[in-house]
Parts: sequence; structure tokens; C-alpha cells
Amino acid sequence: MTIYLNDKSYEVEAGISLAGFLQKLDIQQEGIAIAINYSVIPKSKWEETILCDNQELMLIHAVSGG
Repeated sequence: MTIYLNDKSYEVEAGISLAGFLQKLDIQQEGIAIAINYSVIPKSKWEETILCDNQELMLIHAVSGG
């Protein structure tokens, strides 16, 4: 199935969780937020959130500064 992360497509196996997808891409899970179809998913739900074909994910990095 195809998942889109920040407008780039990735082919993944069906039934993969959001946490599994991030781990597969070797994305550090600290200091980021993930939105699926413009809805932010709490980090506590990443393991149980199963991705579906053609979902659009947006990865947002936390930035500090002034």
C-alpha cells in the first residue's frame, strides 16, 4: 500500500502502525508531531494507529528559538 509522508510516497505492508512506519524509516520519535489527513495523532496512540492505503501524513519538527 502507498503512504504519503510530507508529499513523498512510500510503499509499506498492509497493517503497519504509525510507530512501525516511523521506525522503518529510521525517524527519531522525539521532538516531532505527526498529522494524518490534517489531524494530529497523540504520541500515545502511535502504536495502535494502523495506517491505510493512500493516507497523507505530515511530519512536523519541534523548533525552539526566539
